[in-house]
Amino acid sequence: MTHNNDEALKQIESLQIELLSNPKSLSFARLADLYLAQNMNSEAEELLLRSLKYHPHSVSGHMLLGRIYQLKGDDEKTLQHLNFCINKAPTNWSCYLLRAQVYLKTKKNKLALADFKQVMLHNPNHMGVRKSIARLEVLTADEYDEDLFEIKSLKEIKKPALPLEPDKSTSISTSSSRMERVLSLVDAFTVRQEYVKALKLIKECKSEFGEHAEIKTRLLKLSQFENAEKLRPKVAGHTSLSKQSLIIEKKQKALELLLRRIEESKISQLV
Repeated sequence: MTHNNDEALKQIESLQIELLSNPKSLSFARLADLYLAQNMNSEAEELLLRSLKYHPHSVSGHMLLGRIYQLKGDDEKTLQHLNFCINKAPTNWSCYLLRAQVYLKTKKNKLALADFKQVMLHNPNHMGVRKSIARLEVLTADEYDEDLFEIKSLKEIKKPALPLEPDKSTSISTSSSRMERVLSLVDAFTVRQEYVKALKLIKECKSEFGEHAEIKTRLLKLSQFENAEKLRPKVAGHTSLSKQSLIIEKKQKALELLLRRIEESKISQLV
């Protein structure tokens, strides 16, 4: 423990010298992170505010500053910096996790749930977040009617009502709201481990809304559950025995992955 602390202090000293000789060095984020690990929060904040003047688009810099404001209890400034990070790096699950914590603190459970789902989307092995989602799904049960989980296609999801004379901006906003609702339902299916329904729905969503980044990300994550079906040979009679053996082996691995996920879910519910 002492050795690790000594090593961290050596790194801090080295980076401080580098920043003194070159204030515009990108090493500022690493130094700020080390400051935080040593509870040198004031030094980290001062460094970040100074360095972000040179690197205003640094995602890591804004995320660290957001962490500092979170520790200080300044929710508004925390969200300001985390929103910037998520806008610049929408696949950075750490930012979603920090923002979800702020939303929980401010009693915005549905927003927290949406961010926790983003964490699971990009880091599906995060067991702590899985438990948080399970709790929030109960607290936000009014978000979905139970019969909504019985849908068979995208067409069965009701579209938001339009005003009598909608303008172009209203139509765009309504379309965006509908897509967000569909994506949220895809996430709900995924959490419930109803992967077939989630995959079918996200494919239909892509057909309706096109190549949207949020759709592509979910489709990529869910595509792993197609493996067993994709590996089925088109004409089994003309497939060599060695190839058939390889196909069976791959199918078994895909099924084992599904079984592990189911077992992990059961264990997490018992804890």
